[in-house]
Amino acid sequence: MRSFIISLTIFCALSGTDLALRCLQCSGINSDTCVGVSVDCPNSTECYEKYEYYHAWSEIFHSIEKGCNPGLPCNTVNYISNFDEKDIFLYTQCCARDDCNTGIFQMPPVQKEHNGRICTSCFGNCSAECISDRKVQCLNEEDKCVDVIAILRDPGGNFKQRNFKGCASPLACEYKFAALIGVEPVQVERAECSDC
Repeated sequence: MRSFIISLTIFCALSGTDLALRCLQCSGINSDTCVGVSVDCPNSTECYEKYEYYHAWSEIFHSIEKGCNPGLPCNTVNYISNFDEKDIFLYTQCCARDDCNTGIFQMPPVQKEHNGRICTSCFGNCSAECISDRKVQCLNEEDKCVDVIAILRDPGGNFKQRNFKGCASPLACEYKFAALIGVEPVQVERAECSDC
């Protein structure tokens, strides 16, 4: 009987490993594709693909990341910020089958609908503060005004001090830069959100 229980325990442990969802894990900075390996996702029930669109000045970058969903909302543009005609959009798409995130993926067109909220807007490059009396109309789920001073590495590998004010979604305020793929904070002096 004892050996039966030990065998059953080993079988259940091995079966539990086999039941873990597997997802492709990779990232492509300033790229529409990425190459990686399939990994077990014991703490996730979904695979995800995140696609980032970043536009600042005359530069436009796309980046992609795939893996086990850490709990981000799915199938929606869930991270959006716009300021002085510069913007960041992050779309997350999820699926729940082994390696279902291996195909080619691009962010669908973003429908930019004004929601009636307004924030002060400015974008400064290499200055200590951006000051403006201009306003930007917030889009879609943006219901926060954001005020940021930070040194960022953009998806092209450039390190620049960015200072911006504008609109942001609740997730952008919650995660700050942590949810993004290609935009990486090196030093954040200020990152504040307030109600519009």
